[in-house]
Amino acid sequence: MNLRQLTAAVCSMVFFVVAHSQTSDGFPPLKPVPRTGHLTDNPQQTEFTFIAAGDNRPNGGKVTQPPIFAQILNDAKQFNPVFMLWAGDTIGGFRIVGKKMDRTHLMNQYKEFFRIASTAGVPIFNSPGNHEMDRVDKNGKETIETPDSEMQQLYLEMMEYPKDAPPYGAFDYGNSRFIAVDTEEVPTQLVVRSPGKVVGKNLKLDPGFVSSKQIELLKADLEANKHKAHIFVFMHHPIKSAKAGSRLNKENADELEKLFAKYHNVSYVIAAHEHIYFNASGHTRNPPKRKDPSKDGPGYLVTGGAGAPLDKCPSKSSKNCLAANHYIVFTVKGDDVEVKVVTVK
Repeated sequence: MNLRQLTAAVCSMVFFVVAHSQTSDGFPPLKPVPRTGHLTDNPQQTEFTFIAAGDNRPNGGKVTQPPIFAQILNDAKQFNPVFMLWAGDTIGGFRIVGKKMDRTHLMNQYKEFFRIASTAGVPIFNSPGNHEMDRVDKNGKETIETPDSEMQQLYLEMMEYPKDAPPYGAFDYGNSRFIAVDTEEVPTQLVVRSPGKVVGKNLKLDPGFVSSKQIELLKADLEANKHKAHIFVFMHHPIKSAKAGSRLNKENADELEKLFAKYHNVSYVIAAHEHIYFNASGHTRNPPKRKDPSKDGPGYLVTGGAGAPLDKCPSKSSKNCLAANHYIVFTVKGDDVEVKVVTVK
């Protein structure tokens, strides 16, 4: 074993120990996407900028990423962000009906994503989506997307997570806490599921699922960090969506919405899945400046315009919805948070 391999092994062991030592107080540490660098916390920092986006995945199971993905990463550099939050669907995934999972093809999809993500110049933290975690199968006459344990294991492997670590986690930066919720867990047969939405050629998408174990850890994390000026939560399936069929499994969404409302320092809940921008908590595209703590509950934003085929905004949401490629700029200034939506063509 050479020095580089030894160093990597030691770092992995340290991360594993830290991750498991923190589960009693909440989520384990969240690893950044490979090849995007590492983030060093500065607890005294009260003014900084970060970027949020999601759904850059190519159409179908292609390896090649949409050009807009690289454009967004390059364009965002003008704001000098410290890091980026990504709300999932980073690859096309396993979308071939009736065939076995092709690991080599999926690994190539991840490698291409990592190659482009490395050009961001800052660490990127991802919360996985249905395209990373699900497979598509024929079930009788239906074509159904199903959460798959093999896909989840490959995600953890490619993202270089330690053994037995979950795909959810959290990290601190400055006066704030950042929590990635995994909305793509494999449910038990006893769980009541929402219908989900149907897209394309009668493909029934999974509505997402968050286990009781993860929710209990989330509760502990929120309680342990209620002293933070801000908490930002990011996930793939939205709790509040532009279209009803895109919403996270109802039982989970209702429980999480009530939970976040209890903590007045939860600033924003960021999701994707819908290939649009949507301000679910307001009537304008750019939310007004926010000051925490706030009894009004968090702002709910959908940002799914990083390269996947765009959706259409519902006609009733024309003022707070945008069907365009984009990313969101968050600027923290002490107790205040400013939000700006930036379109990219």
